[in-house]
Amino acid sequence: MTQSPPLHLLAAFNDAFQLSPEHILQSPGYDLWVAAVVPANNLYIIHAPAMGNYVKFSWQSAKKQQTIHKRPLPKWSRYAAGIIYHLCGNGLDVKGIQAVILGNEMPGVRYDYAIGVTMAALWHTILGKPYTSEQLIELVDHVRRVYIEG
Repeated sequence: MTQSPPLHLLAAFNDAFQLSPEHILQSPGYDLWVAAVVPANNLYIIHAPAMGNYVKFSWQSAKKQQTIHKRPLPKWSRYAAGIIYHLCGNGLDVKGIQAVILGNEMPGVRYDYAIGVTMAALWHTILGKPYTSEQLIELVDHVRRVYIEG
């Protein structure tokens, strides 16, 4: 059963970017939604209303696990940055993103991991690449081992 996106997702996206999203996706296996647009630049801006903040990074700053302002990435954003860093590093055309992620997952380890799954699903969708939940989990686990814990 496919649900309609929550109205507060659309409102949060409009508040953050003054745009309508091009992509809306419910995370497979988690109670998270993402709304996004792919801008003409190579910056990644992700708002997480549940965390009360946002993060802005580039591929180069993600490589160092930093924001574009040379600050450490917030803990909640590391899986998202790791997914983007990994996909770019493997030759996929992962241009910038403006995204809002929200849902009913409680902040913590599960929430951080769910953001990784959500971003992996979003990028597969944007690139028109089919995926299974198992493939997403394998990718996020790889990012955890190599990017976050490595």
